[in-house]
Amino acid sequence: MSVAVALPDYLMDLAPELLELILSYLSPGELASFGQTCRRANDFIRPNNQMLWRAVFGHVFDDPRIAWRLLMPSARAKNRSRESQWDWFVELRRRYAALNAVYEASNALSLFNPEEVIVTLLDIVDTASFSDSPPRGQPKSVSKNLNVLKSLFQKAPNAEKVVHDYHRDIESMSLPLDLMTGTNRPLTRALLGRRAAVPRWASRFHIFYGMTQREEDSVRSKASARALVYDWFATGPNADYGPFDNDKSGKINWEMLEAITSLMHRIFAATRSTGLFSIPSGFSSGVPYCLPQSPHQGKDWAGITNLWLGTYAFLDYRALVHYNFANNLEYPMDLGVYEEACGDIMRLQLTIDDSEELQGDPRLQTDLPYCKDLPKLYFTGLSLNRPSILVRGCVFLLPGGREVRWRFIISYASADQWQLEGAQPGGVRSGGGIYGLWSHVDHDDHGPVGPFAYFPADTCDFGEPLDE
Repeated sequence: MSVAVALPDYLMDLAPELLELILSYLSPGELASFGQTCRRANDFIRPNNQMLWRAVFGHVFDDPRIAWRLLMPSARAKNRSRESQWDWFVELRRRYAALNAVYEASNALSLFNPEEVIVTLLDIVDTASFSDSPPRGQPKSVSKNLNVLKSLFQKAPNAEKVVHDYHRDIESMSLPLDLMTGTNRPLTRALLGRRAAVPRWASRFHIFYGMTQREEDSVRSKASARALVYDWFATGPNADYGPFDNDKSGKINWEMLEAITSLMHRIFAATRSTGLFSIPSGFSSGVPYCLPQSPHQGKDWAGITNLWLGTYAFLDYRALVHYNFANNLEYPMDLGVYEEACGDIMRLQLTIDDSEELQGDPRLQTDLPYCKDLPKLYFTGLSLNRPSILVRGCVFLLPGGREVRWRFIISYASADQWQLEGAQPGGVRSGGGIYGLWSHVDHDDHGPVGPFAYFPADTCDFGEPLDE
């Protein structure tokens, strides 16, 4: 009798608890191979052996219950049903199917059902966890989920196919691209026309994935992202002039936010000659609670008290006006031939301020709904570049309780000048940035608008000059 046959027979005589412990150290593939050796082995690793499959799941991925425990009450309530129905075997198989779909670049598997693939990848991001307070003497643990995604997108050939459609030569297609609105492929909005419909899950995935090489080299990508960001009618009072749905719901407009992130990552790349810092990007920026809460600011759940680095961008006002008056024509103005200007790299030092004056400030109020699972926070600050520029604002949770909304009021020359409305898609104290739209505080008709982004200095890389 061969060893391959005799070994399972020997193991099967062990107590079930001991056998389960031994098998829990196997990878999913090794466990499947073990189950093929004999009927008793196959019966033992059956899918309803949840204790065994939970252990195997834990070798590859973070325990999702850790991330779930950190959800806000509103979000946790919506997640209860999923938690109660969670099946370790089914979820492990679902995740491996998604990872394999990305890796198998020789076929179009991931494009036959892109929603299932990308929603599964987003679920890996959303359930990523790590310990920012490990036992004394132990290093901070690294998320298994993020390691899996990092390895996948480093090794998989043409992995960006899940962000872009590799089965169409988009760059050579003639306008308009609106005919592609019916496609179910995960095309990033940044490579489509401004009226093309893209699912929210596709835009959200692109934001967490970050800038792709194809996008970086694409003039059309830049032009179509600008077409949304600089459209006067894409936002307004029903969205508080920010990157939110223009329907008074207070929810993130993910297509708009995707366009903003695309442009702002280009803006920061264009400032590389300064050699100042690189901004956080990638899946790790989508994980909440990466930044520890300051022990001196116990109520600062948002991590306000920090140094924030960022900038803003703007089109020449003549181009902005020309575009908005021409954008309803049969052949709208192409913004690909224009380049934004950008402001200085600003260094904002912010601190919590719960004074009654700020709480009653009419410029810091909103009629849009928001999640009240955490208290609304107020802050003040100044620009370290230009101390004459003063900042005040507020932070609160967006509907659903996962993402965070920020409002900045910028004042100088003894008067309020600009309002910045932003969203932090990574969630509470995530390492990612705040992306949004700026406009004049009085919101005059046909006024200047543009994108901005700010990042916690703790998550920016100052190690190497950006031009190296």
